[in-house]
Amino acid sequence: MNEQQQIFPEGHFTGLWTGIGIAIGTGVGVAIAVALGNMAFMGIGLPIGLAIGIAIGASQEAKHKLEGKIRPLTDTEKKRQKVGLYSGVALILGGILVLIMMMLK
Repeated sequence: MNEQQQIFPEGHFTGLWTGIGIAIGTGVGVAIAVALGNMAFMGIGLPIGLAIGIAIGASQEAKHKLEGKIRPLTDTEKKRQKVGLYSGVALILGGILVLIMMMLK
């Protein structure tokens, strides 16, 4: 099966381009921070890359949807999404808890 005949799950391109945007934006933010000599600018690339990645992903998703190459998520994929979401929230809360514990010492 070649690329033109492939059917993608819903949200595939949005997730793909969001990740690419975050990666590129982080690199750009680090480059800006180093160039300016101020590490406070390191985080500026992340939201810019995120916004660009989401925009490109959404446009690709809409394009493929019009071509009939997007299928709805299966029940298994929906369950995996929920597990991933809950795991991510748990990791963030755990990180916040560790940060608070470190600051209280």
